Amino acid sequence: MNDVSREVYRIVGETLRVPPGELRPDLPIRAIPNAESIKMLTVILKVEKQLDLEIPDEATFGIETVGQFDELVRMLAAERAAANAR
Repeated sequence: MNDVSREVYRIVGETLRVPPGELRPDLPIRAIPNAESIKMLTVILKVEKQLDLEIPDEATFGIETVGQFDELVRMLAAERAAANAR
């Protein structure tokens, strides 16, 4: 797990009050008891702030699992890093 993924899982776990050992890539977000829409918005905002990213609203609509959210964030972080390297 890279630094971005560690931060994503930390934020998801803390915000949704899920013990770290229970967060798995294949865990459906809807299966997390505290994952109502306002909490998920909080997760997104915290990830954006902590990792200095902007997550497009439309990119989050198809996200079903914690792993898919992590993958999206890692992709955006890599794109930002590549843009900054130019």
